[in-house]
Amino acid sequence: MPSIPVAHLTEQGQDMVIVIMDPRFAQASPSQQEATIGQLQQRANACGLKGTIALVWDGGGRMDYLVPQPWHDFFRSITLDDVRARINSAISWDG
Repeated sequence: MPSIPVAHLTEQGQDMVIVIMDPRFAQASPSQQEATIGQLQQRANACGLKGTIALVWDGGGRMDYLVPQPWHDFFRSITLDDVRARINSAISWDG
């Protein structure tokens, strides 16, 4: 069964499902990015993961992210290595 590793955590009372994306994700159109978030959110919910999808990727030496606006300060304070170290779950689906 295919799966995507995620960091499933609660920060400042907010449940987050953080997914590390390929850096090419940054080149996707806003509608493609939103569709990806929607698909991952559906799969996370189906897997029983409580929280909102947050996408991060390597932005050329720093972490870029697509997350709700209130979370920006938190995501500015962490790195991709921090996210990798907190991977503790996965989103999976049937082929």
